[in-house]
Amino acid sequence: MSALARAENVTKVYPVGQVKVPALRGVSLEVAAGEFVALVGASGSGKSTLLHILAALTQPTSGRVFLGGAEYGMLSDGARTTIRRRDIGIIFQRFNLLPTLDALGNIEIAREISGEPPDPVYLQRLVDLLGIGARLEHRPSQLSGGEQQRVAIARALIHHPKLLLADEPTGNLDSKNSQAVLDLLERLNRDFGQTIFMITHNIEAAGIAHRVLHMRDGLLADA
Repeated sequence: MSALARAENVTKVYPVGQVKVPALRGVSLEVAAGEFVALVGASGSGKSTLLHILAALTQPTSGRVFLGGAEYGMLSDGARTTIRRRDIGIIFQRFNLLPTLDALGNIEIAREISGEPPDPVYLQRLVDLLGIGARLEHRPSQLSGGEQQRVAIARALIHHPKLLLADEPTGNLDSKNSQAVLDLLERLNRDFGQTIFMITHNIEAAGIAHRVLHMRDGLLADA
């Protein structure tokens, strides 16, 4: 399989007062098209920083980042935003749903932002897969945590992203809903061929991935 996403010797240093704190110390990895990769690490290990760089949410201090062969890590904020809206889907731990919109509105707004035309057939396919058809007219405050996360997954997928990034997707869920979300991610990868990069502190959750990487103190093992 060819590499869809790639990082080459990526570093990230945060200034804290007069001290420079390294979050990433030279990380290189590849995620193949159609692969499901999980990155495991404790809080503060650097895994969230790496995901944010792959997600085009922040620039690395040094190194190179590619998606589909195009380098984007050091582009301007505006250029990275365009790539993120078009090619990257993100599932956040805290769902990040807009409280004033119902579930359907939260899903459709991501497609509108990406500039893609409506695709009702694909939307219905996602709704059926995620089992949220009866909840589309409900606002986030009227949904359970598991339902909110499934809406967030639909939002992340509605514009057909090349790369789906999952940031501790079960971190705010009970064990039953956590397993349901993991099962959905596994099915998205298996049946839809969706490329997924997931970070988690839970080694059991990571077990559904094709490949599990480990991060500690800003360094990556098993790449």
